[in-house]
Amino acid sequence: MKNLTKTLLGALAIAGGFAGNAVAQDAAAPAPDFVLSGVASVQSDYRFRGISQNSKEASPEATLTLTGPDGFYVSAWSAKTNWGGNNPSFELDLYGGKHFDLGGTDLNLVAYYYSYPDFKAGTGPQASYYETQVQLTHAFGPLTVMVQGAMSPSWSLGGGNGWYTSGTATYALTDWLSLSGTVGHQWVDKAPSDYTHYDLGGTATWHSWSLDARYVASDIGKVACAGFWMATPNACSGGFVATLNYNIADLLK
Repeated sequence: MKNLTKTLLGALAIAGGFAGNAVAQDAAAPAPDFVLSGVASVQSDYRFRGISQNSKEASPEATLTLTGPDGFYVSAWSAKTNWGGNNPSFELDLYGGKHFDLGGTDLNLVAYYYSYPDFKAGTGPQASYYETQVQLTHAFGPLTVMVQGAMSPSWSLGGGNGWYTSGTATYALTDWLSLSGTVGHQWVDKAPSDYTHYDLGGTATWHSWSLDARYVASDIGKVACAGFWMATPNACSGGFVATLNYNIADLLK
């Protein structure tokens, strides 16, 4: 999943929501073969692996997910972006995969394509790229832990091979409030150095709404940030990020 909110909402759903829904469906009626769900969001600063993708400005975002039988799903996600000079102006990600139940542990295999349709590259390398992701999620009572690994054969803008790993822990304090944190590490062949990012915050939910607030940071210096990771030197510095989500469980109803 692209941003922190998607990752955390996914972990919480696996920990509690899927199980609860399964019980209700078993008692009432068989689950439908296909479910179309959506999320509309506004994020004060769209961060990807610790780096601001929208010049530290607010970004509207939207997700559509079609879930099929046997754990298969496909999704589309979009957000406003600005890497410098409003180029690109938006991101459109297409991804799909399958969930496997490994005795109470969820294995999620994902094929993920990051695209920037209006990126002005000229004769240079393209911004869009592909990544394979593997996620393992397990709930230990109120604590949910997710570990992720990802590999790109051709990183954005001709960066070469890219590798990524992260761990996320989410603790449910109540049925509406949770605390969570992520630590991740990114390697790219042509980057001046690899880097580590982290975040810590909380998520409150009310009916279909959720509000997430957290501190996000990385160990990338300003020179390396502007020289490789982003066009602006302050995109990699720490800051607080708030995200408001509205979740629609079934758009086909």
